[in-house]
Amino acid sequence: MGNPSTAGYKPEWLEVEKALGTRPVPVGDAPSIKKQFNDLVAELNSQRPPPDTSVQTRDTSADGVPVRIYTPPNATQDDELHLGVYYHGGGYCGGSLDSEDMWCRYIAKNVPCVLVSVDYRLGPEHKFPAMLDDSVKAFEWAYKHASELNSSQSKLFTIGASAGGGLALTVAHDLVAAGKRSQIKGIVAMVPIAAHPSSVPAAYKDHYKSYEENASGIPVNNADNMNTFFGGIDANPEDPRIFVTLSKHLDEFPPTYITTCGKDPLRDDGTVLEMMLKDKGIKPYTMGAQ
Repeated sequence: MGNPSTAGYKPEWLEVEKALGTRPVPVGDAPSIKKQFNDLVAELNSQRPPPDTSVQTRDTSADGVPVRIYTPPNATQDDELHLGVYYHGGGYCGGSLDSEDMWCRYIAKNVPCVLVSVDYRLGPEHKFPAMLDDSVKAFEWAYKHASELNSSQSKLFTIGASAGGGLALTVAHDLVAAGKRSQIKGIVAMVPIAAHPSSVPAAYKDHYKSYEENASGIPVNNADNMNTFFGGIDANPEDPRIFVTLSKHLDEFPPTYITTCGKDPLRDDGTVLEMMLKDKGIKPYTMGAQ
């Protein structure tokens, strides 16, 4: 096999590949890919600067769900900061509280806001809806304890990337479906899981091409890996509690910020979701990247 294509990649990412000595592409079944993903994240994190200790952290339990709370420097009870409930990525099978710790510290300090990062149950050991149930439970805990977390119940949002972005969306879906729309003020969904390639709504299928265009040859995450992860949690392609583009409640969603990544099979999950929200009268904020 020849060298992988570098067309369309940012120089910064190519430097990462050079340092690793390869383009990382996990392969195998769900447990194997999970281990490779976690090992890769640990390797990349080991090359980053030490944690920003000006951000205070505290590990605790949100009604039985492990969480880590990030509080920005000099925050006081009177500040009433925005409160984000953060879900890490990893295809619903990988990741942990530590995998995106640096990113959580950065967000908490620079927004500034308080973050509650959620250590939800993972596949393939646990099947859906375990990860969503934990995610909703953690959100409701944060809502209940908002004043103790330097915030208020009027300032909660969900946030996450990849599978975490999917959970940020589906937690909102569950809250709206349960008549709790007032509890959530916004969503930050970064390169989110929002659709299954076999059940994209018919009116938008022509705009959903990233599973084909990014099927192979790209780093970290490809179409085969996503399908393996979906199988690992017994995901039903027709379930709006996993694939929010099937939700009947999009017209009730709060303001939503979406990012997409050109070199990811999930690219058009964000593209289609943006189109659907606009068609429902919700103005999303979007940003695309290579």
